[in-house]
Amino acid sequence: MSDATAAQAPHSHEGVTILELGGLRFEVSFRGPGATLRVLGKSDSDAGWAEILRFDDFIEEPHFHAPAENRMAFDRALGEPLAWYLEQISDHLAEWMERAGFATLIGSVDFEAISRNIGALEDAMVQCVPEGYARIPGVGLQRV
Repeated sequence: MSDATAAQAPHSHEGVTILELGGLRFEVSFRGPGATLRVLGKSDSDAGWAEILRFDDFIEEPHFHAPAENRMAFDRALGEPLAWYLEQISDHLAEWMERAGFATLIGSVDFEAISRNIGALEDAMVQCVPEGYARIPGVGLQRV
């Protein structure tokens, strides 16, 4: 799959930045306690986009969901939450999709295109943070 079809320019809708990469949709937003990165895939039916994973880079309690209804606390011993989340998307997304119950979508995803464009996801997660918050190296998102 070429980069032209694998990655579309990000666009925003009602405070959500949407990036379509490698056959998946990534939605980035800031809501209350932090930044959120949703990973969505086209369901087999005509139901549209289904949430596969969600990474909540929250100030107090960063966590993630795989699948969306299964909440797992982020272990701060793993480092800065955003860096870890992006590494998981770049290097382990197929494993997370399988774990979340979306193995049937794996064949339709261009994981290399997603890895090549991981910087666009990082930029969106940094840019969604409003004034009064900052990303502290080695710690993560904090109020300032």
